Amino acid sequence: MSYQLIKLIVYVVSIVMSMYGLSCFHYENFILKGKVKQFYLLYIILSIILGYLLGSFILEFMTIHL
Repeated sequence: MSYQLIKLIVYVVSIVMSMYGLSCFHYENFILKGKVKQFYLLYIILSIILGYLLGSFILEFMTIHL
C-alpha cells in the first residue's frame, strides 16, 4: 500500500475517534439559544484538529520504529 493511502486512513480514523471522544461531554449547558450551527462548526473544527494531532503522532511514532 502507498504511504499516502496509509496517511489518509490514519487521519480519517483519528478524526472519527476524536469525534467519538468529544461526544462524551454535555455541551447543552454552554450552547446559546440560536447558536447551534456555530456550535456544530466548532465541534467539527475541534474534531479535525484533534484528529490531525493524533494522526500525526501515530504516523511519527510508526516512522521512529520502522
